[in-house]
Amino acid sequence: MSFLIKNADVGNLDDLSTSGKDILIEGGRFKKIADHIDPKECPEATVIEANHMLALPGFTDCHSHVYQTFIKGPLDDLVITDWLVRLFTFEDYMTDEDYYYATLLSCLSAMRFGTTTINEMGGYEHLDATLQAFEDAGIRVTFGISTTDIAENEVTPIISVQEALRRSEEVYDKVHGRNHGLMRASVAPAGLPAVSAEMAKTLKAWANERGLIYHTHLGEGKMETERVAKEYGLGGEGEALEYLGILDEKTLLAHSIWLSDHELDIIARTGAIPVHCPNTNMKISDGIPKIAQMLERGIPVAMGCDGEASSGTKDMVREGKAGSYLQKAVTLDPTVMDAGTTFKMMTINGAKALGYDDLGEIKEGYQADMILVNMEDDLSLTDRDHRIGNLLYAGTGHAVDTVFVAGQPKVRNKKIQHFDEQFILNKCNELIHKLNVRTGYVKED
Repeated sequence: MSFLIKNADVGNLDDLSTSGKDILIEGGRFKKIADHIDPKECPEATVIEANHMLALPGFTDCHSHVYQTFIKGPLDDLVITDWLVRLFTFEDYMTDEDYYYATLLSCLSAMRFGTTTINEMGGYEHLDATLQAFEDAGIRVTFGISTTDIAENEVTPIISVQEALRRSEEVYDKVHGRNHGLMRASVAPAGLPAVSAEMAKTLKAWANERGLIYHTHLGEGKMETERVAKEYGLGGEGEALEYLGILDEKTLLAHSIWLSDHELDIIARTGAIPVHCPNTNMKISDGIPKIAQMLERGIPVAMGCDGEASSGTKDMVREGKAGSYLQKAVTLDPTVMDAGTTFKMMTINGAKALGYDDLGEIKEGYQADMILVNMEDDLSLTDRDHRIGNLLYAGTGHAVDTVFVAGQPKVRNKKIQHFDEQFILNKCNELIHKLNVRTGYVKED
């Protein structure tokens, strides 16, 4: 299907200006962007009147654990050691049906708030149910399974390096190119110190052979970072990953908190991409990464919502706002992570980090992942001359009205298309309650 979007105000993330444009989408791409496009030029296109809504690229969530949407409440207000134990305990009680609906709910929530691409670090158990939910949701996803071979606690799931390779092959066969190319495979080892040098190097070599992303955690915990430094006789996790040959432009580094300035220089030199997850970093008290110093070095930082058991949200606008405010506060510099920079972290930086060279911008020839933002029905979103900044600092993802993924409308008039939202809500609440009862954190009715 083709669509003609009339009278959209396309945002410019360099100077935060907008310009009125008509946008023609054909074959899942932006075919033409002009001041005026006569519908007679494209008689088969469905016309959508944007009424001067703000048009922005769809958001890219570069670090996620979508199944956690079912276990947000029980993991609140815990220290990280207890948080991890409870997380793995809940995972053991989840069924195929739980994983399907948890994944679907997370994807639909993300799209409702303007996210069109997710980089998922998922689990191997219930793999088919998870992948089916991604396909049914119709979101763009890069998917890899979390693997560990060193136990950090008594419930850490560990596997051998050979089993990690076997599972990675299986994921590649089932994922890469699926759903008309919307789904891609990656490798996603959990990260040091829960991953051995052998596993890290073996999976990186395997990913390189196939041109895949290597997605891992880096420097999320102070204690873990100190443990890695001692084990490798180096300055920290960043130095250890460089020593292991992991860091390059196809490596995504979730959190990247406990890093020295020297390690920031290493990341800048190697081209690796840190992924900022500020809400998780605050909620489970991980710490505050040196994003301002990364940006000074020209590191193209991306953004991620992480799992909802730690962040509590799939709203990238709230994630971007939290990240911007944190950096301004910790540096005492209000110019750090300005609105344009933050939105680029949420869009073009993330798209490039995942290997796309035709995504993350509203540009002719690019893939048509786009959102339209309605700021007319929110009392806090006044001032039509400064809409991009106001969306970040005064708004939330609830202002998103329309979402296109690969040129297809997934959200219209703030409603998920092709799904009965009330059914999804009722079904998920039913399953979540049953899961809480099975785990013993809620008593049976």
